Amino acid sequence: MERNIKITLEYDGTNYMGWQIQKHGKTIQGTVKEVIEKIVNHKINLVGASRTDAGVHAFGQVANFKTTKEMPIERLKRAINGLLPPDIKVVKTEEVSLSFHSRLDSRGKTYVYRIFNRDVPSPFEYKKAWFISHEIKEAELQKVLNHFIGTHDFTTFSKLSSDEKKNPIRTIDRIDVKRVNHTITITITGRSFLRHMIRVIVATAVESLKGKIDRDSIPELFKKRDRKFAPFLAPPEGLYLMKVYYNDYPF
Repeated sequence: MERNIKITLEYDGTNYMGWQIQKHGKTIQGTVKEVIEKIVNHKINLVGASRTDAGVHAFGQVANFKTTKEMPIERLKRAINGLLPPDIKVVKTEEVSLSFHSRLDSRGKTYVYRIFNRDVPSPFEYKKAWFISHEIKEAELQKVLNHFIGTHDFTTFSKLSSDEKKNPIRTIDRIDVKRVNHTITITITGRSFLRHMIRVIVATAVESLKGKIDRDSIPELFKKRDRKFAPFLAPPEGLYLMKVYYNDYPF
């Protein structure tokens, strides 16, 4: 009998070319798929909720696959983790309805972007946060990022795929900036996101604090619908997929 298995994953994306399988290079999806196929002894289609870029991390990536393998759900999790490398782990396995689709059924996502902000970088934050040596005041950063809350055409602030060009309208419901010692976290929750969208938004906000772009002009940049007006891109290592929402989206 066919089963649909939903898995929640954590991973350090440093050594991978992102989530999605590519012709060349090691990917999260490819690594997990290969392990699961060894366990269930047949080919699977592993569907991910988010196509995280190379170097991006996750605490709450969700994926699903269908199998005819009869194995208790917790035993399946232990078997998968036993074969996965130490920088990828499945933290939860669930048996769900056959109609469940991890990407199409998603109602929203929360991402965190981390900035390490002091005059000297930390070896413990290497490849885990964006190092910025000049002082960032979190209240000012929050004020700039508030411009991005709401429903907008994010063409200027993304790298659109051919499919996304048909509908570049996205909704961000909340952005929160917090600082603990030298670490600034930017938590962004929205219905869905375009490629590079969060990294462009964060970089644009940071560059505006440096005076490279007029922060008050950001609302007008949405109307430009051209990437050249926001040519900034924060490094991938600061970005974390924290949670994918289904029936529990808070907005």
